[in-house]
Parts: sequence; structure tokens; C-alpha cells
Amino acid sequence: MASLKPVVRISQTKLDRKCNIKIRVSHDRRVGYLRTPWDIDPDLMEKNGTISAKYPGANKLNLNLSLVLGKYYRIMEEIGPEIEHMDINTLMARFRGRTGHGSSLTEYFKYRIDQLIKESRYSYAESYQVTLIHLETFAGKKEIQFKEITVSFLKDFEGYLRQERKARINTIRIYLNNIRAVFNHAIDAEVIRPDIFPFRKYKIQQEQTRKRALDIDDLKTLIRIQPSLPEGQKKALDIFLLIFYLIGINLKDLLYLKPENIYKDRIFYNRFKTGREYSIKIATEAREILNSYQGKKYQLRFMEEKEKITRGSRHGREHKAILDNTNKHLRIIARKAGIPVKLSTYYARYSWATIAASIGISRDVIAHALGHGISTMTDLYIDFNLDLVDQANERVIEAVKN
Repeated sequence: MASLKPVVRISQTKLDRKCNIKIRVSHDRRVGYLRTPWDIDPDLMEKNGTISAKYPGANKLNLNLSLVLGKYYRIMEEIGPEIEHMDINTLMARFRGRTGHGSSLTEYFKYRIDQLIKESRYSYAESYQVTLIHLETFAGKKEIQFKEITVSFLKDFEGYLRQERKARINTIRIYLNNIRAVFNHAIDAEVIRPDIFPFRKYKIQQEQTRKRALDIDDLKTLIRIQPSLPEGQKKALDIFLLIFYLIGINLKDLLYLKPENIYKDRIFYNRFKTGREYSIKIATEAREILNSYQGKKYQLRFMEEKEKITRGSRHGREHKAILDNTNKHLRIIARKAGIPVKLSTYYARYSWATIAASIGISRDVIAHALGHGISTMTDLYIDFNLDLVDQANERVIEAVKN
């Protein structure tokens, strides 16, 4: 439990030889200080935290200090047992009336959702929101404390998701990863103490997903039937092939490319998801598609067209609508082509890697091409030759064109 005491800090004596009376907060073996409206000669502050009778009006000042202490003690009572798991910075924020992200897991989840929305990371925000809804439904209440999330709670929650919600293992993994991410963020922000982190002893399961990759013959079939497709399907396939020709670029990154992201024969951009910088040589096949759908504000006009249609809707959702529409058309195209998969834009990235491996391109080159190369300190000091990636992409494209 935190302890409170009025003190003066001699090191902060002012020019008039007075010090501000502060409320010293001792909690979790750390100390913080809260200002009060009163200054006093340090010699008139007793060791027990009261004002010496030598000070004119000592009784009144002692009464005011007791009222201030009472206010902070009432805040501690409102927090309740959860205070044991709070970091002192969070406690001080509560004393100061800053409740943007308080002590409960529920409150911190909402705080992180608001942050993600402000960063235009809407997919993550929605995932966090769904996770919180499932947590609240399972717990049977709207306010869940960090300390309630134990290994036993997580096991029961996983069972609830599997049995009651019929969720797949990888869906459950997403929800649990979101909870773990909120814990880690709260610990890094010193909102909670690391010792209540429950995931040290709880392993999140993961199922092996079916590889979402097409082979060379499948890509050749798609390219061959493209001229016969109606306009909407042709556009969807162009987007798919453009992602493939640009080494699996994420659709959101592709849609938000602007003319200034292109210099000479290369695209330079930072990936939304990771912030990592990419440089991709624009193959002739990719250049043809880029030129076919040239925009003004963006390199491709799809976002501009969607923004006009969805004017007044929440900003930043247009790319999701384009993704859904593209994947809908791709599934139809796959059926026409006799390819027995639920085709989506994700297949373009996996297919590039699979075909690259099948024609003998090394794993190191594939890893760097996909942005997986910088994983060790050694990678940071080695300037990987981009020519190798450019050559690899040329070989992959040649393999599906011939």
C-alpha cells in the first residue's frame, strides 16, 4: 500500500528561502512528489509531516494539509486492491486526475484502441476491439483488472473461445497475442509491474496454416485468361499480378504509393506494418500496370476513386473496401481458371517466394527480397546487394512469362 507524507525538499529552496510543501508518495519501493499551494521555511516543517507551532496559522495549514491527504487517500480507496499491481507513475497520474490509461486491463485496452485509430491502424484497432468484447463476455463484466488475467484465466478463456465461439486455433492466437501486446505496452509504459505478466508460463498455440501459394503453371493460366475477363475481374487480376511483380508488396502499401515514391526505375517506400524501408526495381510488366491505372494524388487511381464514392465515411477505410472487392473477384477468377483455392492478394506474396525457391534462388536472397533479412546484428552491418534481389525478381517473372 502506498504511504503519503507532507515534506519539504531542501534542495529546491527558492530565493526567498522557502520550499514548496509537497506530498511524498512512497509506493512499490519508489517515490514521487505532488505539489501543494503552500510554501514554507524548511525549518518550520516537523519530521512527522506537520507544521511547527512556531508558524503563524499552523493549525489552519495543518488542517488544509490533512484535507489534501484525505483526498489522495480516497482516490486510493477507489482504486482498491488493484493498487498493489500499479506502477507509481500510474498512481501519480491518478492523483493528478489524468485517467487516459488507468489501472484496469479494460481501460488500457480502450486507450490502445484509441491510439491505433489515431495512427490509422484500423485493422489492429478492430482486432483489439473484438478481443475486448470476447474478454468482457467471458468474464461477465465490463471492467477487468490486470491481476485477473492469470494462467488459469487464459486457459479457461481459450477453452471458451474454442467450445462456445467455435474459434480456430489461429483466431484464438490472435486474441491472446492482443492481450499479451496490451500487457507488454502497459509494462513498457510503467503502468503495471512486470511481475504480473502471465505469459511467461502460458504458451500460445499455433496451428500450421495451409500454404497459400500458386505454382508456375497456375500463374501462367491466370496471365493467359486475363484478356477475356470482364472489367472488374481484369482490374482485380492486374492488382494481384502487380503485387506479384513487385515481390509481394502489401496491398495497403501499394494503394498509398504516391508519385514521389517512384524515382527512375525504383519504388521507395516504408511499410505501414513495420516501418521498414523498401526499394524495389520496377519490372517492365509492373510498369505497364502502373501506367494503366495512373492516378494524380496516388500512383494508382483506385484510392482516389474510392475516396469519391465513400466521401464522408471514416478516413482510411477505403483500402479495406478495395481489398475486399479485389479478393471477391479473385475467387471468381480462380474458379474460372480451374485453380482449386480461395484466391486472395496474399497468394501473390507466397507465390513469389515459392516460385523463387523452385527455380533455385537461395533462401537468403528470398528472405531479403521479402524484407526478412535484417534479423541479426550482422545483417545491420552488411549492405546486402540489391542487384541480387533485382535479378531474382527478373528470373521469377521470366519463369511465369515463358
